[in-house]
Amino acid sequence: MSNLPNGWIEIQLFEVGKIITGKTPSKNNPEDWGNKYDFITPTDIKDDSKFIDKTSRFISEKGKNRFQNMMIDKYSIIVTCIGSDMGKVVINKNIALTNQQINSIIIYASFDKDFIYYKLKSEYKLLKRLAGSGSTMPLLNKSDFSNIKITVPKSLSEQKDIANILSSFDKKIELLKEQNQTLETMAQTIFKEWFIDFNYPNATGEMIDSEMGEIPKGWRVGIFDEIIEFINGYAFKSDELEKVEDIDSYAIFKMGHIKKGGGFNPTKTKDYISKNQCTKLEKYILKSGDILMCMTDMKDSTSLLGHTALMFEDEKYIVNQRVGLIRPNNNVDINYPWLYILTNSHGFISDLRNRANSGVQINLSTSEIKNTKIIIPDKETNKLFNLLTLPIFEKMKNIYFQIQTLEETRDSLLPKLMSGKTRIQGFKVD
Repeated sequence: MSNLPNGWIEIQLFEVGKIITGKTPSKNNPEDWGNKYDFITPTDIKDDSKFIDKTSRFISEKGKNRFQNMMIDKYSIIVTCIGSDMGKVVINKNIALTNQQINSIIIYASFDKDFIYYKLKSEYKLLKRLAGSGSTMPLLNKSDFSNIKITVPKSLSEQKDIANILSSFDKKIELLKEQNQTLETMAQTIFKEWFIDFNYPNATGEMIDSEMGEIPKGWRVGIFDEIIEFINGYAFKSDELEKVEDIDSYAIFKMGHIKKGGGFNPTKTKDYISKNQCTKLEKYILKSGDILMCMTDMKDSTSLLGHTALMFEDEKYIVNQRVGLIRPNNNVDINYPWLYILTNSHGFISDLRNRANSGVQINLSTSEIKNTKIIIPDKETNKLFNLLTLPIFEKMKNIYFQIQTLEETRDSLLPKLMSGKTRIQGFKVD
């Protein structure tokens, strides 16, 4: 290529490292499964993480020996290459086997693994195009993957310098995410201590019998509907939706925005709608403190059903069907932190799922959600809980926006650095 930046070259992926396509061990060979080596599938990969170090399944030493030629080393590059999940790129932290929906690259020493990771992240559209994004099942096979052409600095030191800049953003982002997880865990611990173990301030120790077991005197059993406003998401038509965001559009909040175990994943935003089309849909426009519940899941892989995400942004998202919008509405001072923690607690989720309508898809009905039995604490205890937890969630909100800013800056730099249009000279993240 004549227009390459000075000192850059064009190469194919097979020149960067050894390309490996994974395989799934057979159920007929149970000895291949164990607890020693990671077995990675696309569902184990989070869109917003650079590294993967946790998987749901593992293989044994025998499994490793059987698939020796398909095992990947630590710090290989993993790329999902089939279906709607294709184009995810991560680095594995452990020796692993992937399934056949993933192509991996064991990077040669003459290339920087972090640079190649970011290069492939920047080539998402290329990956989709080569896989046939308009087809029913996009697929990027090993041969086509191996022959992808990319441009890289010939100098390993320049590769490292570029990768270090982008890595510094990711390290800061991960640190902030860990801080938010610590804050959320702190609030969950207080909730459990007060509202499950009943060790709360001013507790007298006096208990009364109820249909949900012994509860503190002054508390009572009620239903979820007594303390919330519940709104079913709006059924948008596919031909109304847009793929590109602009200042006059809302992002569509869908089930995919809700993380396994609870939480909000903003990277799942794929669709938008013009604000002009939403003039009569004010009640569906999300506000900070709104709680969003997943109402549908697949029977064979139930992981999201009943879990909730907490919204920190005002009037950026509008809620889609099969997501329930929950807002506090009561006279006992129960606020959104209490509701968010409750709706992701094991007991609440288990009870909901036991009452779901079962089929190929599992569905939660509005009436079953509203009629969920809960223990309603007294007003004074709820006020004290708010005094402790609202500041915690305010800190989480502030950190969320710090993360958003860092991600936007990183993402704006990514194509410039990966194309060589911006060269590195003394740049760093504060």
